[in-house]
Amino acid sequence: MTPAVTAQEPCTAAYLCGPVKLSLTFNECSLQNKLDGLLSQYDAPWPAPATEVFVTIEQGLPPDDIPKPAGVYLRSYRLRVDRRGTHLVSLSNVGVWMDFAEAAKRARIIAPRHSDQETVVEEVEQQLVLLLARAWAGQGWTPLHAGSLIPPGVTDCVLVCAPSGVGKTTLISALLGRGWRTLGDDKVLLRKENGHVVARALSRRVHLHPALANWFPEIGEIEKWPRYSRWTEKRMVKTETIWPGQLMVSAIPAGLVQLARAENGPALEVEPFDSIRTLHSLLRQIVIPAHTADARPLVSCAAATAGRLRAALVTVGNNAFSNSSTAGLLEETVRGLLP
Repeated sequence: MTPAVTAQEPCTAAYLCGPVKLSLTFNECSLQNKLDGLLSQYDAPWPAPATEVFVTIEQGLPPDDIPKPAGVYLRSYRLRVDRRGTHLVSLSNVGVWMDFAEAAKRARIIAPRHSDQETVVEEVEQQLVLLLARAWAGQGWTPLHAGSLIPPGVTDCVLVCAPSGVGKTTLISALLGRGWRTLGDDKVLLRKENGHVVARALSRRVHLHPALANWFPEIGEIEKWPRYSRWTEKRMVKTETIWPGQLMVSAIPAGLVQLARAENGPALEVEPFDSIRTLHSLLRQIVIPAHTADARPLVSCAAATAGRLRAALVTVGNNAFSNSSTAGLLEETVRGLLP
């Protein structure tokens, strides 16, 4: 005789993610526990959220009568997304499906019961990242994959752009150790306000590799902090724990560092950027869909930001910060990008 399956009561959770509040309903509470690490990181203080999005997350199969998205609107290494009227329909590699009704501010995510549950959770996270990016854009904000640095006593910031793994957090840590401040090491929101562009923080946490303690002793032993993902040794650490008082809420972008890493060569090389290369650098750090109405405000914000920035390509050699003088040279370089 097959034992009866007892239905679980749904559980709910709410997260403030910058200017957006996510109100989530799960048909299985274990999913909420697995997603808490992603959603709780958006903990920078904001005024009351401007919009609330209601999301149901369940396990099962997507509806049979809805065509699979082809990726016409957006395609990433894990998602294929189509726009269908006011809805975004998205499907991941292992079959995590989302229908986000942007105008109604409601979304449904269905995750399959798959043998690789870690990948399923990661792809649910990717659907939520997509949802948040569109919800932020709906409030006039442009999500930028970048860190930032702010000298003591200054309200202007330098944006730090680079692909993941190149060393944004290392560079930012070097100057936090010299009294600089930051909006974060990985993502900020940009918006045009009153004739200028403002950048705002999303997270009060940084992603630190334990090896950085070899160069920056104030980091200490961070192995006790949770890993950022199964693919990296980086830990998600509260910024104020290591650098108290050095996390800012907002700043005016006035400079940009496009960071590169050199396997061989000097510790630090600097090459000034013109405005075209600056814009290109920003656009590479923004997810821009192939849909004119949705892409236009993102590109417009990037162009308005680029026109106000003094920028440079900064190439850092491997193990450059094993020499304490590199941080001083970097400080001089980054400060020179500000008015």
